[in-house]
Amino acid sequence: AAAGLSYVGTYVINTYKSYDNFLQDKYALLPAVIIICVAVVMFIIGLIGCCATFRESRVGLGLFLAIILVIFIAEVSAFVLGFVYREKVKTDVQGTMRSVFEKYDGKNPESTVVDYLQEQV
Repeated sequence: AAAGLSYVGTYVINTYKSYDNFLQDKYALLPAVIIICVAVVMFIIGLIGCCATFRESRVGLGLFLAIILVIFIAEVSAFVLGFVYREKVKTDVQGTMRSVFEKYDGKNPESTVVDYLQEQV
């Protein structure tokens, strides 16, 4: 699971780094970075779980369960926050895109991003 998340996070960063001018907010790729960090944490937690199982340690397995519960609560919280703020994200992205399209003249850096976007679509 950690390897899959690492791949997804890296893919998102590599795919969308060309759209920097559309996503002027520095936090636009933050979800991809968070996905990669979660993958690293999942790997470490998996190692803790494996070691606890091999040693048959009740304390280790209890720690593993507690960590998994904390992660589950964090995931539910992230889902709720994403659902609550979806309209704000939508309006921010639309405003930024509108600004980039209004500045299009074929010569500035924003224009090359618009050209790239049109080639991809």
